[in-house]
Amino acid sequence: MKQGHVSSARQTGTFVRIPGGPGIGKVGEVDAGRIRVDYFESPAATIAQSQWVADHLGQRVLLEREERIWWRSPDGLWNAGRVIQAEPAQRSYIVRFPNVDYDLPVREEHLYVRWDRPVLDPAADLTVRGGSTTPYRDARLPILKNLVRQRGACADMSTFLSSTVEIFPHQVNAALTVLSDPVQRYLLADEVGLGKTIEAGYVVRQILIDNPGACVVVVSPAALRRQWLSELKNKFHIGDFPDATIVVTSHETPEKWAGYRQADLVVVDEAHALVQAGPDETPYKELCELAHSAKRLLLLSATPVTSGYLTNLGLLHLLDKELYSWERRQDFEDRYRMREELANSVYSLDPEYTYVIRDSIEEIRAQVPSGDVRLAQLADEVLGMLDEEDELINPDAQDEFARRVIELRAHISETYRIHRRVIRNRREAVLQEGSGSDDEALPYEVRGRQRPKLIHSPSTVVEAGGAFVMRWWSTVREHLENEGMSDHLSQFAMPLAILTSRALALPYDAIDALRWRVMGDTEAGERAGLSPRERELLASVPVAACERTVLAEAEEDWPAGAEPSEENLKHVIRALLPVMRKAKRTVIFCGPGRLADALADRLRRDFPKVVTAQHTRTLGAAKAATEISRWADHMPGQAVLLADDTAEDGLNLQAADCVVHLRLPWSPNQLEQRLGRVDRYPGLALPGATDPAPQFRLAEDNDPDGSFTEAWATLLGDAYKVFDGSVSTLQDAITQSVKRVWTGAVEDGPEGLVAQQQDVLARLGKERDEIRKMDLLESIHVSSQRLRSVPAALTEVERDWSDMEGALLAYTDAAEGGIKLSSLDRSIEGSPARRFLINNSSSRPLLAPRHWERLKDRIPDDEIAHAMFNRSRALRSRDARLFRVGNPLVDMLSDAVLNDSLGQSAAFRRIDHGMPQGHGPQPYFGFDFLIEADTSAALEHVQGSTDAARALRRQADRIFPPVIRRVWIESGTNRPVTMEAQLAFLNRPYDKSKGDRNYNSQRASELFEVFGGQEHAVKYVHDAQQEALKFLHKYTDLTTVCQDAQHKALEVAAVLHSQAQARQAAGRLLRDTESLVTDAQVLTSLAEGLSQPVVRAVAAACLVRQGLELAY
Repeated sequence: MKQGHVSSARQTGTFVRIPGGPGIGKVGEVDAGRIRVDYFESPAATIAQSQWVADHLGQRVLLEREERIWWRSPDGLWNAGRVIQAEPAQRSYIVRFPNVDYDLPVREEHLYVRWDRPVLDPAADLTVRGGSTTPYRDARLPILKNLVRQRGACADMSTFLSSTVEIFPHQVNAALTVLSDPVQRYLLADEVGLGKTIEAGYVVRQILIDNPGACVVVVSPAALRRQWLSELKNKFHIGDFPDATIVVTSHETPEKWAGYRQADLVVVDEAHALVQAGPDETPYKELCELAHSAKRLLLLSATPVTSGYLTNLGLLHLLDKELYSWERRQDFEDRYRMREELANSVYSLDPEYTYVIRDSIEEIRAQVPSGDVRLAQLADEVLGMLDEEDELINPDAQDEFARRVIELRAHISETYRIHRRVIRNRREAVLQEGSGSDDEALPYEVRGRQRPKLIHSPSTVVEAGGAFVMRWWSTVREHLENEGMSDHLSQFAMPLAILTSRALALPYDAIDALRWRVMGDTEAGERAGLSPRERELLASVPVAACERTVLAEAEEDWPAGAEPSEENLKHVIRALLPVMRKAKRTVIFCGPGRLADALADRLRRDFPKVVTAQHTRTLGAAKAATEISRWADHMPGQAVLLADDTAEDGLNLQAADCVVHLRLPWSPNQLEQRLGRVDRYPGLALPGATDPAPQFRLAEDNDPDGSFTEAWATLLGDAYKVFDGSVSTLQDAITQSVKRVWTGAVEDGPEGLVAQQQDVLARLGKERDEIRKMDLLESIHVSSQRLRSVPAALTEVERDWSDMEGALLAYTDAAEGGIKLSSLDRSIEGSPARRFLINNSSSRPLLAPRHWERLKDRIPDDEIAHAMFNRSRALRSRDARLFRVGNPLVDMLSDAVLNDSLGQSAAFRRIDHGMPQGHGPQPYFGFDFLIEADTSAALEHVQGSTDAARALRRQADRIFPPVIRRVWIESGTNRPVTMEAQLAFLNRPYDKSKGDRNYNSQRASELFEVFGGQEHAVKYVHDAQQEALKFLHKYTDLTTVCQDAQHKALEVAAVLHSQAQARQAAGRLLRDTESLVTDAQVLTSLAEGLSQPVVRAVAAACLVRQGLELAY
């Protein structure tokens, strides 16, 4: 589109654009330095909107070739045509009209161009000469219906369909909760392995869809930066948004975070790791500044529901610095403790035990505000079903009683959770998903775990470290006894733990750890891979004189800083070879230290044909990430990954089909993190990988009673049961147990570890009971459970992926009816895919030039328009996009479908061989109506907030998904057509081979004659459309659908409102009430608007039924 001089925009009849205006307008009046800009919708609305502006704001527009125009000829008839050439000097255009042999010059002031708003009245073009675009109607309507269906399925959150991930209810519902909330500041606290990254990725992509120029910042551990970038690129296609600013920074560089303030979204992975410091210490201080400046915030942390109050306060302060101020930590602690009492009472609300229900309800009433009206109502409903003996009055009403008890528990949970913007999914619940409205979705299955089989080595070298640790312990104990200091022995518990974790395979790392403790040798500490926490534990215990002797003796055989010998390394490798040879992808966990580096180097030398990768501290995060890809992607052949402790947090290693533990961490929580790398959802990229990967452990020949490493392995398996299933929810209780367990070990030797099995089992069992209680209070009982399931709707749409393929290819096809957008078959990793040629100079689709230019601006690289239709195939390919709503090409074509007049109206003749002789032509009008929720009243509550308005639209689409309905009206009688045979005749696609004939520009007069002239045709169209609207409201299922949606919305609004009042009254428990009140008001207004949804025509057709003798 070409811009002209400002001065020329001061003449009436000139096409202009103004800043912020809805497209091309025309100067309708000039007055004292101002111009009135008029916008054209259709011949029925030549001035749809007007706007007065200063004349210097008007920028003249020269229409480009192929721009569609409307012209009212001197005889008063409307005609549609296309621009061939602009003649700015004469202020005129050469225009071509359909089926006319010559082009006409027309003055600019006599032409009209549609504005850039969706077509409001497609029927208006039925009475315009050349306005009917019949051949394109049958290509446009299928894609329009499919796009509307997709929008309804995803509740206007197209990230769910356009992200290349599998659809799992718990992940979709988590992101849905965030995106439907005007205040998008959440803690995603799912247990390990449930896909918090996917949930966050959904949100990231939707933010970019809503604002392609947004700034998104991800803060992750350094070891996970590359993995985050890979996930965002390959699954959430951040490359679709070239104008966006996307930064993945690391935990370890807080000095950089000040440069990322005011971001549109900040995502903090492993957030709990950054809240261990005080509020004024690095890095928490810098994180607070970043988080509080961000418009939206997602914290990712597998923090258990029973975590300490300071950890929770630290996280919640990031979400809301006012409600969760550090200055009021005592108040928060009091509220935090009080919820434990409430959780105990809620836990007793079990419908199976009716005799304790009454007492539990009384306890709950004593703890919550007396003004909780809904609690009183729900409690009375429960108690009303019990007799004086607390038995069911009606024994057959057990199911109804259980439902009411569950509803009461849900109300308490949603009302009195510590913060309603915490989303926590439990592994146990997710892995059992598959009932209710989401049972059509794929089951979420992780690979699982199994206890490791033992690997023994005939060489004593692998046990040298264990002997060294035993020697150190016995020497220290004897020394303290001789010095009369036996009561100091417990202080050496954690040094024993740290040495034991580095003992097996080769002793160098354990000896270096002791060397750092005794000598303060910095290089020894680096070689041993000592973490800051481990250094603190080692340094906190005074060094006994005998330790120097033990160190000196050990270094006689294993000199400090010496490289492991070739022969010693081969002893370890020989023990591993039998299990490695049976596997394709082996991961060997070596723990901290230099063992992984040494073994990797030896394996490469001895087995050059095997891909040997390593993920170690010495490589650095970037190179280590490349090594992971090399290991995971190498096909065919064998690959081995040697990993130190840097690979134990956050990485995705579920491709492994063999897992070897050369050493075990001294903390069960660290071992849980390690196992979580392989016990994950395998995805379609790993077909058949549903069973646990076989696990193995290097073991000493000694029994548990004679070896610290074997005693510790036994306790991990039999007491902590970490190899049987995830223990991530128990991490706080485990942390509290570690010091006590290792104290038993240092005081009583290996037997002291084994002896604690029952105590550990009992303590963890008690913790599980506490978690179950707290879960009832803190888990999300979705208040919108009365609404339809979005995951189920998405699954249904995905099942019909071929419909999208057919509709999109037909709409873009070069054959008759398509818009002629060129594309090629271009496979992605061998799977069928399509690449549309947007930036090819030969591409010239049948779109208005300004629409085409916008599409090219949005898609500067054709790779963005290279995608698949089949989700299953896309999941098996790296970085494969999907043609769904949310994809830039699909969204731009969606705009064209709604805004471009091509295919919006159709007028044609159809032969009816059964029509009686002598009958004249009978016209019918068909109208396709888009029906969607009316949000205008609800929007008054969120004026000025784009985010709130967007969230409201999504809530509306979830309550009342948009639909398209078609109504046919018999012209003249204005009777709706309801007979199936007649509807089948009218709905048959346009087909020239069967005698259908379009009323083109040359034949438009024939159409108008049916109605007695063009001016009469206008009235016939108007009357038919009004009757169609009446029929739609009165006789179709629209009224029932509206009433059902309104009822559901009012139910949810009532629940939210009562919860808001209760939470407000419960200020001593929690203070997060404002948004709930707003939610309730908005939903109430929205529900009221559902009784009269917005209905607008999106397509219109006039079909003239004629007998055979009249047609020829």
